[in-house]
Amino acid sequence: MKNILLVLSICLIGSNLFPVNLHAQWSTNPAINNAICTTATQQQAPRVVRDGSGGAIITWWDYDYLITGDYNIYAQRIAANGIVQWTVDGISVCTNPALQHVPEMTSDGNGGAIIAWQDNRSGLADIYAQCITGSGVVQWATDGIPVCAETLYQTSPQLISDGSGGAIITWRDMRDGINYIPYAQKLNANGAIQWTAGGVPLSQLNGESLQIVSDGNGGAIIVWHQYTGVYPDGNFDIIVQHINTNGIISWGNDGVAICSLTSDQLRPQLISDVGNGTIIVWEDHRNGPSYSNLYAQRVNASGVTQWTLNGVAIAPNTLHQIRHKLLGDGSGGVFITWQYASGGLMNTIYAQRLNSSGGRQWASDGVSIGGASDSRYPDIATDGGTGAIIIWYDYRGSGNGDVFAQRVDSAGAVQWIVNGVGVCRDLSGQVYPRLVADGSGGAIITWDDSRNSATNSSDIYAQRVGDNGTLGGATDVNENNNSLPATFALEQNYPNPFNPSTTIQFGLPSPSYVTLKIYNLLGQEVASLINEKRDAGQHSVQWNARSLASGVYFYRLYAHPTDAKPTGDFVQTKKLLLLR
Repeated sequence: MKNILLVLSICLIGSNLFPVNLHAQWSTNPAINNAICTTATQQQAPRVVRDGSGGAIITWWDYDYLITGDYNIYAQRIAANGIVQWTVDGISVCTNPALQHVPEMTSDGNGGAIIAWQDNRSGLADIYAQCITGSGVVQWATDGIPVCAETLYQTSPQLISDGSGGAIITWRDMRDGINYIPYAQKLNANGAIQWTAGGVPLSQLNGESLQIVSDGNGGAIIVWHQYTGVYPDGNFDIIVQHINTNGIISWGNDGVAICSLTSDQLRPQLISDVGNGTIIVWEDHRNGPSYSNLYAQRVNASGVTQWTLNGVAIAPNTLHQIRHKLLGDGSGGVFITWQYASGGLMNTIYAQRLNSSGGRQWASDGVSIGGASDSRYPDIATDGGTGAIIIWYDYRGSGNGDVFAQRVDSAGAVQWIVNGVGVCRDLSGQVYPRLVADGSGGAIITWDDSRNSATNSSDIYAQRVGDNGTLGGATDVNENNNSLPATFALEQNYPNPFNPSTTIQFGLPSPSYVTLKIYNLLGQEVASLINEKRDAGQHSVQWNARSLASGVYFYRLYAHPTDAKPTGDFVQTKKLLLLR
């Protein structure tokens, strides 16, 4: 019966007898969710990026503990409507018979993704990478290309898009046999090495916990913590370095020390700010070895610190703060979320906002995001406006780990139910969630999941939460001319502010000749996105502004109906904000 209905539906679609509305396939049940990979092997450590069409691409490493003992890299795409797009249980990114693990991923800017990982096919650790299109086709050499295969060990890759279809990758490198030195390399869209073979050293000293963001001009800013002094009497400091689009470091031979107190400063995170610099947040032990407090510093495009010497405190120094994640607030400041790990707030999720001057905007100890029963490992993404969506896992209910989410506005007010919306409440364990914005005010979340008791393995699942905190539902990105809009409509772009890409949507109630153009504040045209006839329905287009400076721009839609009964011309203009 199901096959008959499917064939009938396809026939009716093909004959255009009525407009088709593709119904969402996202689960609305927190005990079910959407399976990404459920093979009998172990799948762990998912990473996720947007696919540019309201969905997401997810990658993970897969351990075949049953037969081969291999660790491999796989990926899957899930569309805006919750339907997986590629081969069941994912496309193989690398299945070389060796250890491949800790994959990281960035968008390629064209609906696909670039994935980098640590690879032991040589017998020691190297860095490899692969590009996969939105259709699930790998683009570079089978099992990936070597980013760095120097002697000894290259580990812990991190990467970002270069804004031109390629990527900048950084890693820890022990080729000298003594220290782990931070290195970086750039690949173009074809996977060709762009900088010095073997990579560019960012310092001559050791570096750990590397993190990377774009500088807005085709280069990158990389931060790490570094041991200084003679062991065991030395300490860890926070160091940051800039490398431009040509692979030249510009903040000294060993980077700039952001905090160099005699105590330990560890595990930095960073985001791009609005002026091609960065905001960095780290764990700091200046108040004693028992307290890991969060401090922050802003660094401009020249590598000069902008806030208080050695950083500003995020929350009271009597409370242990760990596992922080960051998100730009769109106004030159930053959202920070973290896990309290001491006192009466032990293992609860909090958040704080700093403005562009480093001033705390919310309560002194932050805003409670999820305070129920041993909450851990938060992550954060934009809500598409001026707020944020924060996720974590905790041990309420079954006591095995469940995934929760909360939305917070720019003023620090939580928007969903107290202690968060249950994203996954299956009785087994769900841990280490990651998320991306869905472009419609909600988010797509993925995690390690242990519900498959029959194979005693961990799997990868995903779930969408909408802007109102409900599970499931399709995003606003429509495909294949879904149900016809009643009127012409030009939607607000998302994300907004953006850097460097954003999506613009519009609706046509009838076939129309459409132009969609971008203008600067002087009224000068800077981009023409559409100039052609379009069918009735919902449409979207992505604009990449990587060649333009930060600022306010305008997008203008002109639509002239071409059907038998014209309803008049439609013209509408809206504002968007590019923040580098």
